[in-house]
Amino acid sequence: MQFSEADPITLAVGWTVGKNTKVRQIMLGEDVSAAFMSVAMRTVDDLGQREAAEWTPDADLTPETYLVLRADEVGDAPTLTSDHDHGKSFLNVLAEAERLEAINPRHLPTGDVSFYAIVIGKPGARKAFIRRSNPRRGLKRGRIYSTLGDSLQRVEDPIFAFDDWVDLVLDGPYLYILSQTVFAAFFRDQETLAKKIPEWIDQLTNHVPLADSSRDVIRGKVSRDSRLKARLEAIVRRGHLGEVTAETLRRAMEDNELDPDRLLDESGNLTLEEDDVPQVLYLLNEDLFTGSLTKTGFRADRKAAR
Repeated sequence: MQFSEADPITLAVGWTVGKNTKVRQIMLGEDVSAAFMSVAMRTVDDLGQREAAEWTPDADLTPETYLVLRADEVGDAPTLTSDHDHGKSFLNVLAEAERLEAINPRHLPTGDVSFYAIVIGKPGARKAFIRRSNPRRGLKRGRIYSTLGDSLQRVEDPIFAFDDWVDLVLDGPYLYILSQTVFAAFFRDQETLAKKIPEWIDQLTNHVPLADSSRDVIRGKVSRDSRLKARLEAIVRRGHLGEVTAETLRRAMEDNELDPDRLLDESGNLTLEEDDVPQVLYLLNEDLFTGSLTKTGFRADRKAAR
């Protein structure tokens, strides 16, 4: 990831209006631009000291790693307000931050600013450093703010306070994730994920035949449990079931104390009751394992490849 201190820089801020997101830019002075440039450069240095890992819903993010996802795979959330260019995604709008309407200090949003983004570079080669934080938290009317020189001078203009942290980085076609929590807050709202469940079940059926009743059972159970949504998505994203035979599946069930004679019909279709769904999804995502020393059965909620 390369850019220079001479590259143009824009600061975008956003907030929610109902269920939608509005994004505007704040004009910057030279000293503030330099400070934000330093934040971006420190973030690039930090990424250079970590190892990249592919994003999955159950990926283990550690201080030694960052997660990578193609920007066109983040989905439709968050939805922008109608005053933005129709058809443009949230990340598209950030990548063109210099085109955003500038905020007039007298017209600050009544709601809290929920994030800001430092956007650096020329058209076609921009990087966006996104921070999910309200730079006006605790800095509202009704309090007295002042600067200390020879004497206290009251500050009347709106005040913003920023920090050195970055949660997400947009670099061309890729999104680098430094906070799973922030990534989920932006792009993984439950309404958006719920719309994807039928598609994920169709993809699962391409490799693991499901009885018609099982499709409905999985859809109902997964719709009510965010952890199972993550497991279902992880299964279809990995695509590892393409080489798994019916015999391999049966043997894996036996190894993990599941009853294949009950869970598979004569044609090899999964026939599930509601209580079967969690264990079967954990099995299909290879989250069930046996301790090598005690032979005790365990379930992994996060994992990283060795």
